[in-house]
Amino acid sequence: MSNAVRFPARLAVDVLVVAVVCVGVGVLVARGLLSGPVADVDPALATATLTVAAATVGAGAAILSVVVGRLFGDLRMAWVAPALVLYCLVVLPWTAAAPGATLDVPHRLARLVAYATALILLVVAVRPPRRLGWWGGWVVAALGAVATVSALTVPGTEPVRVIVEGPIPTFVVLVGWVIVAVGFVVDALGRRSMPRARIGLGLVVIAAAQLYRLVAPTGATPGMAFGALRFLGLAIVLLGVGQLAAAALSSVRRRETVQREELETAARHMERAAEHAAERDHELRNGIAGLAGITHLLGADGGDDEHERLKLAVLSELGRLHRILDGEELTVDGTYAVEPVLSGLVALRAAGPEPQVELDAEPGLRACGDSAVLSQVVSNLLANCDRHAPGAPVTLTARADGPAVVVDVRDHGPGLPPGDPESLFERGTRDVDAGGSGLGLHISRRLAEHDGGSLVLRPGGDGPGTVARLRLVAADPAADSVDDRIPGRN
Repeated sequence: MSNAVRFPARLAVDVLVVAVVCVGVGVLVARGLLSGPVADVDPALATATLTVAAATVGAGAAILSVVVGRLFGDLRMAWVAPALVLYCLVVLPWTAAAPGATLDVPHRLARLVAYATALILLVVAVRPPRRLGWWGGWVVAALGAVATVSALTVPGTEPVRVIVEGPIPTFVVLVGWVIVAVGFVVDALGRRSMPRARIGLGLVVIAAAQLYRLVAPTGATPGMAFGALRFLGLAIVLLGVGQLAAAALSSVRRRETVQREELETAARHMERAAEHAAERDHELRNGIAGLAGITHLLGADGGDDEHERLKLAVLSELGRLHRILDGEELTVDGTYAVEPVLSGLVALRAAGPEPQVELDAEPGLRACGDSAVLSQVVSNLLANCDRHAPGAPVTLTARADGPAVVVDVRDHGPGLPPGDPESLFERGTRDVDAGGSGLGLHISRRLAEHDGGSLVLRPGGDGPGTVARLRLVAADPAADSVDDRIPGRN
């Protein structure tokens, strides 16, 4: 069932139930059809009790109206709240303490002023003026309270007595309740809001109670029926306002959930950005370290093969660093020659202060992916050798192993620390004594996996030291896509 059909159906059911209850209460009380212990209750005491109960229920509705007005930003509820406060905390208790027939003219006039002020607030709540803001209703309520106190000093002259005791005030009150009730019902129909419809329905019941008091004969029993209907109306208003408050709280929780998810997403992005920045700084430091101390050699008037090889290696490393700075994505669909990349890295180390690396690479090896991955991983592994095995010989080998190219970086240092070697690949794992950022192995494995390969650490085997084994996907010799470029330069 669509909402366009479901809402009128639910509203019709509510109206029918409330109408049956109201008619039942009026008939039972007014016709004296109650039996059992209820029939023995003093009607005056029952009326006073119902009045106090109605005042309590109305006060609860007033408190919730303040909450709903703030959470929903609804000025209507901001005007309903002071009206309910004035009506339920001043008018109704006053009625219970001293029925209208026992009051003198000034007190009856004061109560009528308070009652009229509450009604004015409810009427304005149908279309509240925005220029008066959130506090306009409370200002009107305060002015009504001052007018109520001032009415106690008015002399009980004949004109005043005619106004207080005549039918005009009752008629005005009745018309006011009907206007308020119709306004809230129309608002609920426009919003298709059952809670707002129930507020309007409760006000309709209160208007019906006022009409019942106008046409019913005076006496204790009709007075009890009026009190019961008024209590029922305010209870329905409390129900509607309570449902609005529950909906407002649910809306706040949903907004908080959405905001929390957005903050968590932003935090993850910031964390990832920080990780990228740290990884980029790590790679830049390694690259700059490989270039330090050799720039002046390029200015020499060499011209031999070694000079040209060194020049190409430096340009390759500079290109790789440019790609890191530019945030260029690594390619995975190209192929490249393995030996030139490794030879360039060895040439860079030979020109620098680091210990030389012995290279043994099978000729003609080609791997799939991006040559920058091999360059970056091997640079990290060589930097680890310098850090954890300073001065120890380092051997770099490359060979074919079926569908893979295996590149081993072996040092002859103290070897792996105790424990699981896999833990060394976790981000931030580092040797405090040796220094470092704890990023090199973590980045290297991730890059190797990016190209479909793997990276593991194992003991030296036939001697001290550590072997870092990088496996890459071997290229199909017939592949057309070849990446022989200098990393970072097209």
